[in-house]
Amino acid sequence: MKTPSIFVTSVLLGAATARATVVVTSVFEVGPGGVGSTFTPSYAVATNDLINGMTPSAFSGDFAVTEFTGGLPVLTDGSYGVITEPGGAADRTHGAFGIAGGGTGSGTSVTYSLALNPLGYNISSVAVYGGWNDNGRDQQLFTVSYSVVGDSAFVTLPLTVNFNPAVGANLQTANRSIISDNALPFLASNVDAIRFDFPAGVENGYTGYAELDVIGTAVVPEPGAALLSALAGCGLMVRRRR
Repeated sequence: MKTPSIFVTSVLLGAATARATVVVTSVFEVGPGGVGSTFTPSYAVATNDLINGMTPSAFSGDFAVTEFTGGLPVLTDGSYGVITEPGGAADRTHGAFGIAGGGTGSGTSVTYSLALNPLGYNISSVAVYGGWNDNGRDQQLFTVSYSVVGDSAFVTLPLTVNFNPAVGANLQTANRSIISDNALPFLASNVDAIRFDFPAGVENGYTGYAELDVIGTAVVPEPGAALLSALAGCGLMVRRRR
């Protein structure tokens, strides 16, 4: 059963040339519940985003600390997975989630390097999928940070996603939060690494995350810069011939 509720949080950012609005849009879907039931939400998880299939370059905490979770690999496997029936620990997630939230030693941070392109990437949006087999661990609470080419310091997007849907007891729940910019095409440019931090304070100590999607494109040289580079190369060739 799909809920029509959409929750939007926005933060205004001052800039020298433009005024950008970073927006978080969160939605959730609810499963049937009941003995023997399973639930897969209708979300279209990306299979070709910038971190799809990646192993993190750094992480802290244990994303597979308990309850038969899939741990870190599920966060970038390009699939939401199946939520099993509400019930005991053996059926809670069946490997569909990574556990995060800082409580009881669970995952607290995960970083992915985007160093394949020397100029970095323009990030247009970030989508985070989560949920649980009931309403007890379905909250999303996280921040997103990034570093740019030539600077190892991380910059945190000026918001904390904090979304806890209202779901009845003993019903599977799946949620999605998308961070984007309403005024500019990119959240950040020339990005070479992105980090997700999951602070303590989430409900029941930790919650489930099914997928992290980072949508963007590789930065390419400006046409003028490419031309100058080509001319410089031609000049070197002429000098060598002489």
